[in-house]
Amino acid sequence: MKPSLLVLALLSTFVFAIASADDYTAAAPAPSPEPEPSPPEASPPPPPSATSSPPPPAASPLQPPPPTPPPPPPPSVTGSPPTSAASPPPPPPPPAPSAGATSSPPPPPPWSPVTNVNDKAIQQVAQFAVHTYCLNTGKKLVLVNVVGGQTQPRNGGNNYQLVINVAAAAASATVMQYNVFVWGVLGTTTWQLWSFTPKN
Repeated sequence: MKPSLLVLALLSTFVFAIASADDYTAAAPAPSPEPEPSPPEASPPPPPSATSSPPPPAASPLQPPPPTPPPPPPPSVTGSPPTSAASPPPPPPPPAPSAGATSSPPPPPPWSPVTNVNDKAIQQVAQFAVHTYCLNTGKKLVLVNVVGGQTQPRNGGNNYQLVINVAAAAASATVMQYNVFVWGVLGTTTWQLWSFTPKN
C-alpha cells in the first residue's frame, strides 16, 4: 500500500502543476502586435565639393556660327603651255627711217645790214667790243666811229658783225680799223665778244 500512496501523491502533484501552468498561461496577457518599422529618413545630399569644376556655360543663342573655311585653291595646271601656233604672231618692227627722210635743222635767219651806224644800240655794241678787248689784252684803245655792219637774230639775242675805227688815244691821228663779232641780248648784261681782229 505504501507504493500506491506514493504514486498517487506524485500524480496529484503533477496534475496540480499542470493546472497551475494552464492558469498562468491563461492569465498572461496576449502579446501586442509588433509595430511596423518606420522608413528611414532621407539624408540630405552632400554639399558640392570645392574642388569640383563648375558646369560649362550654356551657349549663347546670339553667338554667330564659326566662319566657313575658304575653299581649297584649284590645282595648278602642270600641262604644257600652248604652242606658238595658238598665239598671234608678233607685230613686225617699224621700218627704219631712210637717210633722205631725216629732217635737217632749219637754216639760220638771214643777216640784215645796219642802216643807221649812229643808232644807240649799235654804238653800245661797239663800245662793249672795244672795252672787252682792252680788258683782255691790256691795250688802251678808244672808239672813233662805226663804219658799218650787219645783224642776225640768234638764240634769243642777236649776232653783230661790225666794222669800227679805233685810235690809241683820243687826240691821236692814227686810226685803225677792226672787224668785231659780238653776241648779246639788248637790255641785259648777257654779252659775249667772239672776235676782235684788224681789218686788212
